[in-house]
Amino acid sequence: MKKSNGALLGIAGVLGGIALTIFLTQTLFKPIIQDMEWFANNGIMGVFAFVILYIILAVLCAPASFHKFISGVLFGFWIGWGIAFIGACLGAIIPFWLMRRYANNWVGEKIKSKPMVDALKEAVSKDGLRCVFLTRVSLILPYPLLNYGFGLTKVTWKDFMIGNTGMIIPSVLYAWWGSKANEIGDSIGGGKDWTYWAAMLVSLLLTVWIIYYLRKITLEHIALDSEN
Repeated sequence: MKKSNGALLGIAGVLGGIALTIFLTQTLFKPIIQDMEWFANNGIMGVFAFVILYIILAVLCAPASFHKFISGVLFGFWIGWGIAFIGACLGAIIPFWLMRRYANNWVGEKIKSKPMVDALKEAVSKDGLRCVFLTRVSLILPYPLLNYGFGLTKVTWKDFMIGNTGMIIPSVLYAWWGSKANEIGDSIGGGKDWTYWAAMLVSLLLTVWIIYYLRKITLEHIALDSEN
């Protein structure tokens, strides 16, 4: 029952976050998004600047789902996906390095009894590469916490870097929904037939399946139940 409730809460949380972000980008955040179009309108320089912003937000522990989503809003799906993935990978390196190089002992004492940190340490001791990859493909586990949390484990730099490629899946999902945000916002008032909304429903069901499946395979290999 606990696992079932955790799965439902995880799915609801991700879908709720996507829906809320779509709503905010079409209402409260719309002027900000319009100002951010500078990034999309300035070619390679704009892309580079947005990646730098992405890295800064990652270091500051901002929710990665939001800037992945905004990548899709500003740049469209394909470029937004690439930016989200590259930014996520680069944004993971600095917190990991900072934790390992400067704050491991002090922070380790503060959070040494945290269930997620204990679970990561145990999983890394068994198979560091698989642990990093599985936690990165999961849309439930918090990206900023993992960046710093892995710095407290003994995962190798090689396993950390290769395992981070798992972030390609969340990048695809959030960038795709971001690329559809304006379209969905415009369509709510009318102008789209049933085939469009059927396609959106299929996309939604696919998103639910991806969230559930990735959570399932992650928990089968890493004991993170206490976090859900």
